[in-house]
Amino acid sequence: MLRAVSRLCCDGQALEALARRDAYKLFRSAVHTTSTAHNTHNAAAETVLTTAAASEPPAAPACPAPPTPPPPPPPPPPRRSWVALAAAVALTSSLGGVYYFSKIKDDTTKKEVKTESKPKDEQEEEEGPLYPARGAELPAHVEFLVVGGGTAAFAALRALRAARPDAALLLAGAERAPPYMRPPLSKELWRRPELAAAAADPLSLAFTQYNGKQRRLVYEPLSFYTPLEKLREGGAGAGLARGWRVTRLDLAARSARLSAPGQEPATVTFDKCLIATGSVAKRLPALAPAAAAGRALTLHSVRDVARLARVLEESGTTRVAVVGAGLLAAELAASLAERVRGSAVEVVQLCRERAPLEELLPPYLAADAARRLRAQGVTLLPDREISSCSMKEGRVHMQLRPAGGEAAGVEAELAADVVVECVGADPGVELAEPAGLELHPLLGMHMQLRPAAGVEGELAADVVVECVGADPGVELAEPAGLELHPLLGGIVVNAELQARSNVWAAGDVACFHDVTLGRRRVTHHDHAVLSGRRAAQNMAGDRQPEPYTHQSMFWSDLGPQLGYEAIGIVDSRLPTVGVFSSDAVSDASAAATVTETAAAAAADGTLVVEAPTPENAAPTDKRYERGVVFYLRERRVVGVLLWNLFNRMHVARQVLAQGEFEDLFEVAKLFAPHDED
Repeated sequence: MLRAVSRLCCDGQALEALARRDAYKLFRSAVHTTSTAHNTHNAAAETVLTTAAASEPPAAPACPAPPTPPPPPPPPPPRRSWVALAAAVALTSSLGGVYYFSKIKDDTTKKEVKTESKPKDEQEEEEGPLYPARGAELPAHVEFLVVGGGTAAFAALRALRAARPDAALLLAGAERAPPYMRPPLSKELWRRPELAAAAADPLSLAFTQYNGKQRRLVYEPLSFYTPLEKLREGGAGAGLARGWRVTRLDLAARSARLSAPGQEPATVTFDKCLIATGSVAKRLPALAPAAAAGRALTLHSVRDVARLARVLEESGTTRVAVVGAGLLAAELAASLAERVRGSAVEVVQLCRERAPLEELLPPYLAADAARRLRAQGVTLLPDREISSCSMKEGRVHMQLRPAGGEAAGVEAELAADVVVECVGADPGVELAEPAGLELHPLLGMHMQLRPAAGVEGELAADVVVECVGADPGVELAEPAGLELHPLLGGIVVNAELQARSNVWAAGDVACFHDVTLGRRRVTHHDHAVLSGRRAAQNMAGDRQPEPYTHQSMFWSDLGPQLGYEAIGIVDSRLPTVGVFSSDAVSDASAAATVTETAAAAAADGTLVVEAPTPENAAPTDKRYERGVVFYLRERRVVGVLLWNLFNRMHVARQVLAQGEFEDLFEVAKLFAPHDED
């Protein structure tokens, strides 16, 4: 009791709380009533409840007091002792409850400050200030709401601003930086000196393009956007809410709930809405301990670039591990190797596939890309996956195992007189597609499997970058009643990019109907720009809606000696025909398939490679400098890859539009593979 009393006397908060209550009346009530139960966890709430209960009919008093009662006579000694004892018990309970409540509240307050203030300050330092600072400063209603802060969202905002200058537009994005380009994050930015300091300020961050010109990373400065005060007052313009994430869409009420760290949520109503929430980087569960320690990063934002650049500049950094085999992983590995060349830092690319870009390129080009990455200084570890990791002395220690298996396999030799192949069968559908019948894209496809390979072991790195793909940002879609595609992912939209009445979707998150190639979901920069623009034009309502027919392209660089562009469906599981200039193939002795067409046209100096076939399914030691690859679905060309050939994308679009050809060798001549750029 003495400890509780001393704590109460020293605690200003507890004294203030106690002063707000009439302790004497409380103790007197405890003496003259039959119930003395107290809620020691919230004495203040008990007082409120007692006050609120005063409006209820009170219990009948045993002795009603007269209007002017005389002074009561002193109670007899036994009564005084009983009252003192009861008062002491009540005082002990009340003071103990106040002390316990005060201590719990004090500890909770300290814990909340400890867990909330530091991340908020860190976010403020890395990403810039929140705008607007409070939810009350957002406009209550806009005609057009664009959800998302990436390329598709910005392209839509710009198109809406051009089509409807008289309307109020609002773009709400979770990032505090204004919309900026994503492709340079894995390529050109890494050639900039002192990148860590420069990336801390996205507004002034610039990079050097392939033509030698400087360009800002952000699409437009802040002066491009309309101040939100004007929109709140009913004016027109295109406003930008930075750091405000849309967490709920009510399409029936046409309202959106916007939230920001440390702020009260706000509600904005709209007439029409475009969802362009992009994608969310996938994370590997096996790297969760490293991610918690800040040593497993993604490369999805300029903030991620700044973090990785800071690690590279640390004096003790000796190894960076890039996990993945796709475009982003290969580009980043090549860019990092170029940046750290001549230093003690090693760049390792770890992937489950046999070679980087194996899912996009035919095997012979994937092998060529792997050789070029090694020549750039990248250490490749294919056919491996991470089973677990741990943190030791600030480094990430990853346990590796063969891709697709729990334990390493052992190679052996088996002799037999005869081998019976029972490896499945493909459906006999040769009559179906010519007759106009639909084939299932997955259940009717023969999937080729390969044995697991690789060596178990441990790999230590100072930082790990996870480039293992991305999922569409559809967290708003299902609660809002929008349809998601079960296989491709994303919000299902029609050819006009409309999901429902007054709701559109564009960019990575849209699963749209391509009138030429069927239903697709595309994650390229070019698609984000053109789909965002077309969705905005359709939702502006100033003209007849038009279908989205643009065939998007993408480009990539693996060092200064290799760049390639592609359009359409580029999938290594499809049959391909590659046509390369023979004078640009460095090793003619390597095994390859030369078709009769190529042999007959040898005077033209062109080599034709068809894949996949048993003869060229295995990697070769050829180095391909210039050529074109056609991706086929039955007889139709559905994709075109230009290998070190540039400024020919307009030809590729015409090839996709026509689709079927008698002789692809003649089509390849349109791309002039002999002409060196």
